[in-house]
Amino acid sequence: MSFLTSILKSIRPLIPDSAVGWGAREYFNQRYKELGTMTQLQIDSTNKTASVELDLKGEIQPLRVKINRYELTTMGEKTYIEIKEFETSREWINVLAQQFVKGKKFEVPELVKAVL
Repeated sequence: MSFLTSILKSIRPLIPDSAVGWGAREYFNQRYKELGTMTQLQIDSTNKTASVELDLKGEIQPLRVKINRYELTTMGEKTYIEIKEFETSREWINVLAQQFVKGKKFEVPELVKAVL
């Protein structure tokens, strides 16, 4: 575990979810700026829910994603997130995500694990 990760893990209970959401939005907007902008992110780490709004390039309306339940699991030294229940504002994404997202586990970077 890196020094930064261990610090974040230690102070995470003191950081409000709104601050974590702000940091995640900034990270996304810097890393994926060619896709568009994440305008809202709300994380409720206690209830394991989240909601996201994205203004994607080429889209007229924002994409809204509501994660009604997620789970984190650790196997060995790796942590995975599994999206259990979700819905989006695009029907075609709901259908596609049922195949490629729901029930699948995705490895979570150590830094993200510390704040979720």
